[in-house]
Amino acid sequence: MELVTIGEITKHQGNKGEVRVKPLTDFPERFEDLERIKLSKGRIEKKVEIENIRYHKGYVILKFVDVDDIGAAIEHKGFEIKIPKSQRYELDDDVYYMQDIVGLDVYQNQEYLGELATIMETGANDVYVVENDDNKMLLPALKDVILEVDLEEEKMLVEVPAGLE
Repeated sequence: MELVTIGEITKHQGNKGEVRVKPLTDFPERFEDLERIKLSKGRIEKKVEIENIRYHKGYVILKFVDVDDIGAAIEHKGFEIKIPKSQRYELDDDVYYMQDIVGLDVYQNQEYLGELATIMETGANDVYVVENDDNKMLLPALKDVILEVDLEEEKMLVEVPAGLE
């Protein structure tokens, strides 16, 4: 079963066993739909049951069953929160999960430009970093630049704006 990461535990929250989670999803409310989650850190994996959830200053605060003090909460720092890929929310057309498009081959017309290596989140719009053996290109993730995404063929068709070639 393929898992995806939706959050990372950054530290404990208070002294009653809660942990602070940095959401790695555009849908932080999705934590409310979960009863059990898988935690992963390196080779360590464990399943926990969620007892309570609340929000504080952009973070999701989780309380796990049988984690009742600060010491037990501190032990969870650095763990990623994972769910089965099948439990991801459905997205609108022309909207993609980052992990689904990173690694796609990028083409303009029939010319291979490189691989989508990473995505920079800038606030206004994402920027796709396309790399090949010779160089790196930054493409704004805008509808007039990103013409087509074909996940089955693992490729993306783009129109490079003037001045970025």
